[in-house]
Amino acid sequence: MRVVVVMVIAVVLLAASSGCTEERRYIGEDGFYQVALSESTTAAYESEDGALYIVEQRVELPLSVPPETAIEDLRQGAEGYMNLPFDRLPWVERGDLAIEVDFTLSNLEDAERQVAVIVNGFNEFDEYMPGVTVIDEEPTPDFSQWERVYELEPRQRLSRTIREEDFDETAVDLATVVNGAPNSNQVVFFESKSSADERLREFIPPVIPGLAGFRIGLRATGAARIVLDASVRVRDAGGRLADEGTRPFEVNPEPFMPVVAMEEE
Repeated sequence: MRVVVVMVIAVVLLAASSGCTEERRYIGEDGFYQVALSESTTAAYESEDGALYIVEQRVELPLSVPPETAIEDLRQGAEGYMNLPFDRLPWVERGDLAIEVDFTLSNLEDAERQVAVIVNGFNEFDEYMPGVTVIDEEPTPDFSQWERVYELEPRQRLSRTIREEDFDETAVDLATVVNGAPNSNQVVFFESKSSADERLREFIPPVIPGLAGFRIGLRATGAARIVLDASVRVRDAGGRLADEGTRPFEVNPEPFMPVVAMEEE
């Protein structure tokens, strides 16, 4: 049995300066995002044999609004390609915006805790929404597009970076699974590289949308007091960030539920 976990995610509207530049810019309210597990966090999925706790924060990049005729031009441009998984070319393509995240994990407990930091991206068309597979009554989460598991000592704080190349791989993976790759978990597994995997090459579309944002969060098998603080930097290589104080381009991606190969009984 597969269960799709539907989360209520806080939406943060962002603003930043525009222009084609290699300068990295911090985005987000007060320059950082925070997500936390607590003793009162409700389980995203629970059974007699286990539970999963998932909290996420949505990060939306403040994209510039396309010129009036741009969207129609992008629709016409898509006619030059075969079997694209979207009905027009993207306003933001891979490489236009380079994202990097620094985060700090804080264990507020007096005991060791294990937690996964998870990231799932979205572009103008699709948003990756991993679910849960129940195996022998135990909930097993689908892989997130980027995830790492950390063993935290009592009261420990640690800092890590999710680099530009990780987010670039997230953009490629999202386009690949949407374009029909048969096993989403295989594609997004952190040790897999879609662009270098011969088994997946046929599913990588000729045009890859850049990320319009992502969700960053925590996943654990028990409620605990753990806090993630993150800062987000964007390098606007393609001139796709909106001017500060202007209305950003609103995207409404469709949820994409992973296709997971099930073992035969």
